[in-house]
Amino acid sequence: MSTYLWADLHLNHSGILGYCGRPFRSAGEMNRSLIERWNTVVTRESDIVWVLGDFGFKENTRDGGEDLTIIFHKLRGIKNLVVGNHDEKNKGAMKLPWENAVAIRDGKGELIRTILPYLVTLKEAGVRAEMCHYPLETWKGSYRGALMLHGHCHGSLKRKIAKRFDVGVDTEIGRNGPIPLEVLVELASKETFDPVDGHGERDM
Repeated sequence: MSTYLWADLHLNHSGILGYCGRPFRSAGEMNRSLIERWNTVVTRESDIVWVLGDFGFKENTRDGGEDLTIIFHKLRGIKNLVVGNHDEKNKGAMKLPWENAVAIRDGKGELIRTILPYLVTLKEAGVRAEMCHYPLETWKGSYRGALMLHGHCHGSLKRKIAKRFDVGVDTEIGRNGPIPLEVLVELASKETFDPVDGHGERDM
């Protein structure tokens, strides 16, 4: 079992082709490429994948897209979502069977709705990471080596902070598919974090 991170797939979104200069002729072509990249990296159904926001848009058949449910089931692994700005406006994306969705039920056990997180703390094999669609300026455990993993910026974030990584499709580290957690840990080990606020050694 391995853990992977990826963000900003924007499946079915024709507009993202021009906005980010993605080299595809249609949303359908982009979808097929992203599915292939995902499944080339994520080789086992037991692998865990965290999508840090903006998974996809509603079906776009005019540009070769398809239903997000169909795409979802083509992707290997145990899939989790941290909600992005486009996800929260997209009922199709929010209703997918994400592993980390929490069911809210009434007194009779009937499902009312499911909820998904906007911020998640990942703790795995001695590694701690705060995961959010948006990049945080400061985060819990930063002084002690915790990572900050995010999407949203499509590689355009100008202010660089050590141990904070954009794991989106349009970044150098995300272009080939979901990023193994150990790769991010290795990159972070080469960086020295300088606290940007007054917490310093008191940061817990």
